[in-house]
Amino acid sequence: MHLPPLDVAVYPVVTMSHGRHGGRSTRAPSVVSNTSSSSSASSTTCVSPDFSSIQKVIRNVFRSPRITIQQVERLQGHLHQVYISRLADGSSLCLKCPPSYNTRLMRHEKHGLETERKTLEFLHEYTSLPVPQLIKYDSHGGSFGSAFLLMTLIPGRRLSDLSSHISSSQKAAIDRTLGAYVRNLSALSATQFGPTHRVFAKKGNSSWREAFLALLESSLRDAEDMLVTVPYDSVRYYIGKHSHLLDEVTEPRLVSFDVCEPDNVMLDEATKQVTGLVGFSNVVWGDPLMSGGIADGSDAFFEGFGQCPTRSGGTKARLLMYTAYRAVVRIVAHHYRPHSDTDELDARRELTYALNDLAQM
Repeated sequence: MHLPPLDVAVYPVVTMSHGRHGGRSTRAPSVVSNTSSSSSASSTTCVSPDFSSIQKVIRNVFRSPRITIQQVERLQGHLHQVYISRLADGSSLCLKCPPSYNTRLMRHEKHGLETERKTLEFLHEYTSLPVPQLIKYDSHGGSFGSAFLLMTLIPGRRLSDLSSHISSSQKAAIDRTLGAYVRNLSALSATQFGPTHRVFAKKGNSSWREAFLALLESSLRDAEDMLVTVPYDSVRYYIGKHSHLLDEVTEPRLVSFDVCEPDNVMLDEATKQVTGLVGFSNVVWGDPLMSGGIADGSDAFFEGFGQCPTRSGGTKARLLMYTAYRAVVRIVAHHYRPHSDTDELDARRELTYALNDLAQM
């Protein structure tokens, strides 16, 4: 299948603000044996922790040497290392560690654990949304050797695992619930724009235009680092041309890019109802139109969301800019991690269509 022609001319590069700034898998989870040998790890990336080190960190967190872990499963298909620990008392915990040492990260992915920690704390303080309860966050890991998040486990199975067993009416109910959740998320506000770790450190941006252009530029720099072929000049020119429309966004709202991803939506296996949401490592404060689920939401989704964004004027231009940004991120992610499930051709097609539409506005 061929890409549509890029019917735009290449114009001089528009100078933008520079920023420093996260696939679905059907593989079965791997089981970490309690006879594994221990390994060393760094505070930013780590090798896979073994059974005994996971049991040790959980015992230290709860300050009880009597806690016994019966099994540890690693969930595949995640950027971070995610482990489900089954305890002898029947309860389960989720341990999230940095990506393995040989995983190359894009700029916006380097603060994933810190972002998730701050987002979960914020959500528990200001909402009643069904998200994991943060038990412990350690940015250094101590004797564990790696940063980690320890959280409660949301019951159920991932939407990605059950999608083939869901009826159209059940899918509509799920979409309606997700729309309501996204509405609740995007109702939360902050005092600055930009990535969560910067906003909570009071180092965010005063305008959404500045914050978004920094996000875009960081993804383009990621592409340049890997010599990825993308229409850099066209992306910068046409988004720069319409960037004044970003000033229509005057209040920073919580934007969770991955909130509606099938891997991050947990369902009751029997009723197919949503039991909770996971995966808050890719969150910024900005325009609610950029939230996960908005770009391709169904009628049921927007029924739950409360409204369907108009596809005209400044709103249309903003949606197209966000489509272009997401497409660039997907293209670059494919080159950083070629074995992921990213459809590069589809992302390039979306980027081309978005730029063509921006060129005609």
